[in-house]
Amino acid sequence: MSKLTVKREPGCADKMCKFSILVDGVSIGSIAEGETLHSEINPQKHRIEARVDLCGSRTLEIDGTHDQFLTVRSGLPSWHGAHSLYKVFIDRKGYLELEVNNEN
Repeated sequence: MSKLTVKREPGCADKMCKFSILVDGVSIGSIAEGETLHSEINPQKHRIEARVDLCGSRTLEIDGTHDQFLTVRSGLPSWHGAHSLYKVFIDRKGYLELEVNNEN
């Protein structure tokens, strides 16, 4: 088994909401702002995504044969205004950003 570690960076938007982390379409837990989620995954390819309400991140494919470190953050800038409407109604899969972080 390999370890999957997902860290949620602090941000301006969605401070009070928890982000759900899904592996192959199944929720493995939720994380609040500044928290880190740890989970064991099978040594195979996986599809990871983050969700909050009706919005989420683009799907990220990872190789589960070794430990993976991911970072999730809001895709909204601090001046979000009308930009947030675009993210909520048009670019729902871009509302959150999920990326591999090999620096851990």
